[in-house]
Amino acid sequence: MFSRLLRAALAAVSLTALVSLPSTVHAAEPPRVAIIVGPVGSLTPTYLALAEAAAATAQRHGATVARAYSPHATPANVLAAVADANVVVYFGHGYGHPSPYAGLNTARQNGWGLQGPRARGTHDDGVNGYLAYYGEDWIMANARPAPGFVMIYSNTCYAPGASEGGFAPASPWDAAQRVAYYSRKVFAMGGSAYFATDFDRGAADLIDRIFSNPRAGYGSIFTGDRRYVPSALTTQPHHFSAGQQIWLHRTKYTDGPPNYWYAFAGNPEATPMRSWDPVAPTVALEHPVAGGIDVDPWLAPKLRFSEVVLGIGTGSVRLLGPDGRALPAEVVHNAATGAVRLVPERQLVLGGRYTIEVGDGIIDAAGNPLAPARWNFLTRLDADPLAATLAVVMASGTHRLVRIVDGGALEERELRLTEDLSVVARSRARLPGLTGSWFEIETAPHTGWWVAESPLAHAAGLTEEVALAPTTIELELPPDPAAPSVDAADAPAGATSVSVDRRRVVDGRTELRVVAPGMPEGRWVEVEPGVILENEQRLVDRRALPDPGQIRLAPGSHAAFRFDAGGHVLERRAIEGDRMTGLTTSEAVIVSGRRFHVVAEGELAGWAIADTPAVTVSVPEDRDPS
Repeated sequence: MFSRLLRAALAAVSLTALVSLPSTVHAAEPPRVAIIVGPVGSLTPTYLALAEAAAATAQRHGATVARAYSPHATPANVLAAVADANVVVYFGHGYGHPSPYAGLNTARQNGWGLQGPRARGTHDDGVNGYLAYYGEDWIMANARPAPGFVMIYSNTCYAPGASEGGFAPASPWDAAQRVAYYSRKVFAMGGSAYFATDFDRGAADLIDRIFSNPRAGYGSIFTGDRRYVPSALTTQPHHFSAGQQIWLHRTKYTDGPPNYWYAFAGNPEATPMRSWDPVAPTVALEHPVAGGIDVDPWLAPKLRFSEVVLGIGTGSVRLLGPDGRALPAEVVHNAATGAVRLVPERQLVLGGRYTIEVGDGIIDAAGNPLAPARWNFLTRLDADPLAATLAVVMASGTHRLVRIVDGGALEERELRLTEDLSVVARSRARLPGLTGSWFEIETAPHTGWWVAESPLAHAAGLTEEVALAPTTIELELPPDPAAPSVDAADAPAGATSVSVDRRRVVDGRTELRVVAPGMPEGRWVEVEPGVILENEQRLVDRRALPDPGQIRLAPGSHAAFRFDAGGHVLERRAIEGDRMTGLTTSEAVIVSGRRFHVVAEGELAGWAIADTPAVTVSVPEDRDPS
């Protein structure tokens, strides 16, 4: 049952000739190659040389090689070598089907010839127990190579389809049957490809092509052999394994007529890399939390990929603004950790609903594509700097209530009141996609729902005053003093172009201050509830103190805020009055009609403390009478 070999050629195998093979980039986890050499009597040294040529090639490509060589190719040693191997190479005797000896015997055929139960530490291959055939049944029951493994039979009778020396040449059907039987266990065990070669150094050459370009299809790896002849190839569906093919290659290689020296079974489009690593990469959003709300507008979103990936850039990882358009942002990729940060060019808007989008074009080293993913989040609301809750009266009638759910989406419902309802609001803010300001209700059973500020749902007195860049707008001015206006005397009737510089809300009424020619300055005109103009400046005034003052806080909790240049609240925190001492201030700011003391130094430097009866500021007296 010997392969048909040119003994002189095999004996002349030169390992040093392999030194010049190019190296490849190694993966983080090197692939594993198992090489088995069964006992073949006097030919064993030649087979061992072929095996070492294959091993040297694999190691040159960064693979880890496990050897089970005669006279130590015992079943236990072979199984240990094969465990988790990506490539399994077998050199040795072959016993396939059909053969001239008997019918199909899966216990002994289509497997490996190893040291038998009577082996005596030599390369003896006698059938009296020195050699034993472990067939496909035994291999499937005991061997545990890695998922997607490649099986290579080298210089093994029947494996590429040819008959054993001395017997009639194989017919095309017999050759296909032999390859089908030999390879079917590979696919039953989750393997991806089967190769059989009788070429000189055929196994080493196959390993070189597999590891030189692991993203190449098995078909191109097969046809890449220098001895491949296109006209010698025939293909057909696999006889037993659905979706696989059988490729038979019949050429003249040694003395004698053409024969089946070379074969392949599998999917020619499959690749080693994707077969060994069929799992697609994944990506997770680390921060903000997916669907998060109240996100810091200065936050740089961070993603984490499950493995090393290719294709990350501004085209594949994007931050979309509230209008759905991509924002200018730097994509910072740490390939070693899999972390990706999206750094926007500027602060995100308050109360904006943003989307992080990971699109097509990202693959792992094996070429597995990442599935596109999207996450939404809502930045911190543009909320008023309230130092305390507000008492809000909701008039009888129908009110629209909304509630913020994951990612800033809004849920809504109607509330019908038959009489006025007094509730407590814990915040007043602008909501994404809605006009005007809204109260967040704290009172049960409406806790967490928001109602629009209007004359039908309002707090008492002044709740907001903002400065405007002088803006010309069309207003329907009231024709007489009885019209709904704070001061409508002498106001012209009908639509008129006027300039306004301030907006305020008093008792739920929204009013604009008119400064246009023909109307006295300081005239406030009521407009529809919820009117908000562009470039509103909530920081209405900034007043420097003549001398630094000491801020004293009464015991209890106090509200402190961090504002942006426009007076919008970026951050809020509660501080305990009895723990904060030595606070100084050099200026006060008026934000949305409310006064705040800006802390000058220390841990709270830059934070503004709301001016309430529990907060006092004293300026040290000048003790120098001069």
